Order: sequence, then C-alpha cells, then structure tokens
Amino acid sequence: MPTRSQVCTWIAGFGLVVPSLAIAQDRTERDVVELIVRDGPQARAIRAQSEVTRREQLARLAYPNPTVTYSRESAGFTEFLQAEQSVPLFGARAALSRAGVAATAAAEADRDVRLWALRSDAAVAAARLVAEQNRLEWARGQVREVERLIEILRTREREGEGSRFDRLRAEQELRDARQLVTSAAVTVVEARAALSGLLPRDVGLTRIAGGPQPQAAPAGADALIAKAASTRAELRALQHLAERATHETDAARRARLPSPNVFGGLKRADDVSGRQNGAVFGLSVSVPVFDAGGRESARWAAERARVEAERASIEDRIRSEIAGASEVLSMRQAALSQEQHGAAEELLRIAEVAYREGEVGILELLDAVRTASRARVRNIDLRLDARLAQIALERAVGDTLWP
Repeated sequence: MPTRSQVCTWIAGFGLVVPSLAIAQDRTERDVVELIVRDGPQARAIRAQSEVTRREQLARLAYPNPTVTYSRESAGFTEFLQAEQSVPLFGARAALSRAGVAATAAAEADRDVRLWALRSDAAVAAARLVAEQNRLEWARGQVREVERLIEILRTREREGEGSRFDRLRAEQELRDARQLVTSAAVTVVEARAALSGLLPRDVGLTRIAGGPQPQAAPAGADALIAKAASTRAELRALQHLAERATHETDAARRARLPSPNVFGGLKRADDVSGRQNGAVFGLSVSVPVFDAGGRESARWAAERARVEAERASIEDRIRSEIAGASEVLSMRQAALSQEQHGAAEELLRIAEVAYREGEVGILELLDAVRTASRARVRNIDLRLDARLAQIALERAVGDTLWP
C-alpha cells in the first residue's frame, strides 16, 4: 500500500505534467498565427507604439501652467504678488486637436500595417514548419520502406534466392535514409524555434497539425485590386497623415496671431498717507515680427505633398504586387494539380514484384524507391509553394481571402 508521501509525490507530478501538456500541444496553423498576432511579444510592442503616439498628441493640448511672481522694492517699499496665464485664442488649440486626432489615426493604421506584416511572417513560418514536419514524416517513411526491403532481401538470402551484395547495397541505402531523417529532424527543430520566438513566452509548441489545402484565388486580379484600395492599412495611414498635415498647416497659420498673456495680483506700497494695498492687472501680447508661422506652414504643406506622392507610389506598387501574386498562385496551383497522386507508390509496387520475379536487379529496385521518394518530396514542395503564394496574395490585398 503506498505511503502518504508517495501519494503526495504522485499528485505533485501529475500537477506538473498536466499543465505542461496543456501548454505544449498540437495547434493548427491558423491558431498559431492568431495567437502570435493577439498575444505575441512583437504584437504587444507594436500596439504599445501607437499608444505612445496617442499620448504625445494629448500632451500637446495641455494648457500652459500659470506663473506666480513676487517682487519687492526697498526704495519706498513696493511689493507685488501676481499670477500670469497664457490664453490661447483664435482656434490654434482646436486645430492642434484635429491634427492630434489625425496623427493618432495614422499611428493606429501604421499599427495595423505592422500587425498585418507580422501575421504574414507568422503564416510563412508556420507553413514552413508544416512542410518540414511532412519532410520528416517522409524521411521516416523512407527508412521504414528500406527496412522492409532489407527484411525481404535477408529472407531471400537465407533461402538462396538473393545475394549478399543486394542486402549490403540496401543497407547502405538505409544509412543514407537515416541521415536524411537526422537532417529533417534538425530542420524541424530550427523551424519550430523560429516560430516559437514569435509566440508568447508561456506557450509551447510541439507540432502544427496539418495546414490548409491550397486553393485558387477567390476573385480576379481587378477585383482584388479594388478590395485592396479599401483594406490596405498603408493607404489609410497616408490618408490620415495628409489630414494631419492640413490641420498642422492651419494650426501654424493661427499661431502667428497674437497670443495674449493675462496677469493680475496685489500691490502694496508706501505713500504720504501710509501703506496702501491695491490690485494689479495687465495684458501682454506677442507680436509676430520675426516668426509669423510661414515657415512651419510651408513645412507641413511640403509634408502633405510628400504623403500624396507616396500614396500614389504605393497604389501603383499594390497593383503590381496583386497582379504578380495572382499569376504566381495560378501557376503554383496548376503545377500542384498536375501532380499524379499514387503514381510513385504504384511504381514501387511494380518494381518490387519485378525484383521478386527476377526481372530487375537491386539497383533498379532501389532506384524505384528513390524515384518514389522524390515524388513525395516534390509534392511537399509544391504544396509549400502554393501556400506561400496564397500568403503573398493575402499580404498584397491586406485581408484574409481564405477561411
């Protein structure tokens, strides 16, 4: 009968194993990508940057602090205690507020740009991990296939129907296949490490359970270009930057108008009748002689011209990207559809039967094994290329195109 300490040890061990199984588990490609974009360290840093911009714009709207001054004159005893406050008029602060709203919206759009790029990078990393997992499974299957052939050769050798050369040649092929397994396993570890670097720190990843079936584009290039005009966050960011330049220009023009400073307080002074108390009030204004706001206004006008030129350039680049990505995806889909599934396995079966009947030798049989293996690898490469073409097209459009 287990002791109390043994039971406690088992419970503690079970408590450690269960959370680890819940953290490190198989996930789908879409789940991994969504987790990276939602909770990944890079995603958090990207969102924090837009918050910094919002706070900066709010700081610009703060009213200037009042100043309090005390002065005393010993000749005749005169002292002052007065407060001074700048009063922004003529709508300069309202223009700055509108510029801040546009700047914050531009920062949020830029955040979406960077998050979408992160999503695409995560999808590429996940797709490569899926492909490397498939390569590893293929390599292990290759080892099992050669081991099966070696068992057949050993049986034939014992029965006097096969030669020692055939078995030794197949065993050499097995060593090569095991080396491929090692290389594939290393590549899987590297791909998993690259993807895990994008995941939250407390989330483990063992493998990705399959990937989406590559599909053709849901619409033509023209329709996708029209969709990108409303979905690409870069265009939204540039639009808000142009609005900000307009409002900043307006604020610079209004800033050249006099900005009054109002001050008032108390005064105490001696005269012939004794010490008297009184009030002090005054008004001062800045005179726009050396800085009338023209330079700042011209700078923001130039910024707006730059933004508009950049927007036109990006629109042309988006059209080229979508047209090219659509064409590449069509070519990848055509190559994948031309792949004859099952032909490699049929070739291997025919070669094995022919070897048993003495029609072909061991070299022809092993060549059939390698040919079937290359066919499986080619199918993995074609699927990966088609998936990467899908990701490139979604990245160019700025929105998901497949569920």
